[in-house]
Amino acid sequence: MDDQMKSRRSRLQHMLLGILLAIVLAATFMAYLRPSFIVDLANRLVLCT
Repeated sequence: MDDQMKSRRSRLQHMLLGILLAIVLAATFMAYLRPSFIVDLANRLVLCT
């Protein structure tokens, strides 16, 4: 593989990682709009330990 292909792959990986992180962050913010979901999740975590 030449340097141009490595650079292109690296940029693509960074872009996909950024998109994935943005989706996770958006899902987190959407979950906080439903407080009952957060309480339920916290209760599940406490009961698992």
